[in-house]
Amino acid sequence: MLVGISAVVIGLCALGVSLYETSLMRSEQRAAVMPILELGRSYNYSVTDPSRNRLSFIAQNVGIGPARVIDFRVTVDGEAYTTWDAAIRTLADIDSRVAYAMSTINGRTIPPDKTIEMFKLSDLEYLDAILDDFERVDFEACYCSVFDECWTTKMTTFGASEPVESCARTDESFTE
Repeated sequence: MLVGISAVVIGLCALGVSLYETSLMRSEQRAAVMPILELGRSYNYSVTDPSRNRLSFIAQNVGIGPARVIDFRVTVDGEAYTTWDAAIRTLADIDSRVAYAMSTINGRTIPPDKTIEMFKLSDLEYLDAILDDFERVDFEACYCSVFDECWTTKMTTFGASEPVESCARTDESFTE
């Protein structure tokens, strides 16, 4: 009888240790593929050759797993814009179109250690106006890991991400 009770206790202990180990392994797997998406800007300024001046908006995955960008938003003064053209024209307070280069960010998977140049402006006529009022702009991305763990980050939070239940596109989502 004592041997039987001992066997049950040992079996339960082994089961507990096994469940705990499985939980630890799951945590390690998630940490091994955790993306960290940072949004920011890059500005090249040349005194000797102003034609080389450039403003870029970038998304960089500094984590160790791929970042699946599900939703991306650009706001000026808190109002969402669905295209770079509309956001830049509002920011620079102009009616004419602005020449720029862009790469799609919404729906994109960004590998670890990869930087995406989402927007590049070389139009010197509007560059100063945009830089002068740049604090009016913000970018927000909702992204997920391969395990569907999701976070949001903003350019104004300098890389700090907040966990969220899930990500979804809306009518205010960026379309470019």
